[in-house]
Amino acid sequence: MVRLATIGNNFITEYLLEASQHCTGFTLEAVCSRNEENAQAFAKKWGAKRYFTSVDDLAACPDVDAVYIATPNFTHHGYAMKLLAAGKHVLVEKSAAANQREYREMLDLAEQKGLVCLEAIRIAFNPDLELIRQGLAELGKIRRVILTCGAYSSRYDNFKKGIIENAFRPEMCNGALMDLGVYAVNIMADLFGAPEKVNADVIKLENGLDAVLTATCTYPGMLATVFTSKVADTNNLSEIQGEDGLMVISFCSTPDRVTIKYNTRRSGEEKTRELPISATPFGEDMKYELQAFIDLIGQGGAGAERYNERTLCALGVMDEIRRQCGMVFPNDAQ
Repeated sequence: MVRLATIGNNFITEYLLEASQHCTGFTLEAVCSRNEENAQAFAKKWGAKRYFTSVDDLAACPDVDAVYIATPNFTHHGYAMKLLAAGKHVLVEKSAAANQREYREMLDLAEQKGLVCLEAIRIAFNPDLELIRQGLAELGKIRRVILTCGAYSSRYDNFKKGIIENAFRPEMCNGALMDLGVYAVNIMADLFGAPEKVNADVIKLENGLDAVLTATCTYPGMLATVFTSKVADTNNLSEIQGEDGLMVISFCSTPDRVTIKYNTRRSGEEKTRELPISATPFGEDMKYELQAFIDLIGQGGAGAERYNERTLCALGVMDEIRRQCGMVFPNDAQ
């Protein structure tokens, strides 16, 4: 039985703990938050046996085996390295780190310690992604991919009033790319691997945060475009265009519908097929990443490599996008 702790008591941790009711093989041992009153209330709400206000104290606790990190992106590397050094397995919320270098360091330490380090990004563990992968074979030669993940942020109104919350602070390694575009980049990396070339452009807010971003990635015989935004709603429809058919994915972070429309000029008739996806509701789909994490711990980490290779690939693409767009984080300095 894995004794789990969480760091951060925000809405995403709430989603994970709600989804954890569908998981097995773990107990919630502790929660951690800087504010003692919040930490105590959060522990009581979710039935944790204890609470901490210090990551150092949590790392030193012998009764915790694994920790889920759901704090701002700029803290992920520091917290993870401290916990891994103390012998704790780590599940870290997306984006796993501020850059590829940081995540390599996390994985190197995890390997030295014989621990599991994993990025918690819901689509990578959702079984619907495998159905999408299998469906690619029906599209013929794939020529164009358009992956969209964007939404008008609930915190943008405050930003426009001069109230700058964490989600709109670039020094915290936040922004449209790291917060939302990360889903689209991870799907691209998972399905198609690393691109040969990246061309990116961005619209920034006055404080330098990326608000709208587009990146076109070149593959042999194929172009893939990633679009993301924090200041405008989108229909969140993605397309994978092949010579024999078109796949349309609704909500690439948590697919609720996937349709293949076959090329009528080739088949001579209109024909579509709905993929039999689970369409697991947003939030509940976090059960897949948590159960995979628990299972990987039980397997001694065997099988984690494929997930971590995708994360490294995606972070490498995002590093290049940021380089081209002049988006530099404090964490980028050695």
